[in-house]
Amino acid sequence: MTDIEIRLSAMRAGLIEELQLTRAVEREIFAALDPIARDRVPSDGEWSAKDTLAHLSAWRQRETDKLVARREGRDEPKLPATDIDEMNAIFHDQRAGWTWERVAIDAESTADGLLAEVGAASDEVLGDPKVVGGILGDGLEHDLGHLAQLATSEALRSRVVELAETARAIVDRGGWPARAAAYARYNLACFHALGGRLDMARALLREALPAQEELRAFAPEDDDLISLRAEIPALAGG
Repeated sequence: MTDIEIRLSAMRAGLIEELQLTRAVEREIFAALDPIARDRVPSDGEWSAKDTLAHLSAWRQRETDKLVARREGRDEPKLPATDIDEMNAIFHDQRAGWTWERVAIDAESTADGLLAEVGAASDEVLGDPKVVGGILGDGLEHDLGHLAQLATSEALRSRVVELAETARAIVDRGGWPARAAAYARYNLACFHALGGRLDMARALLREALPAQEELRAFAPEDDDLISLRAEIPALAGG
């Protein structure tokens, strides 16, 4: 195998491991919720916990559909809207009437589908940083923020943080192309910064920012990093 083939193989294995762990923690978080509270729509009109799982699943399916299209040599399916909030509203409207049982089955199906497509994707597809970013964005990274909000105990909140740290360890094992690794670390840093775990965020940014000029340009404007904004120039120096 060539060096790039070895790196892509390591990244593929890492992505699959992250997706499997993410779904496992997702199951734990939702299993701990009171069924009545889980399905109840808040009085402020926000989503129920059931709606949130349907939301996570819908975006996993979107990522799976994109990978299927790439594998079959077709154009990626177009979204009915370009604005994220509009897309979230569309996905919500499509699934708001689903029972918990249907949502739970769909969550399993979309997780399995995305895992299968990551396994089936060609090296050429996985070599595209945008593809890897989409898999992480609609997989691990998407779940982290929502699961942290839904965790009902300190032990479960710790499980979400452990998931993020395991993802970091997977990237740290090596083999990932430099750009994919930098973006993975950067987004994990944002998760930790939003949760007040600033030392964890700093350590990740010291690795991510020096590796990618576009991240160094974006970080000072990133609202996820407001708590560290004054430190960005120093962190960018490694």
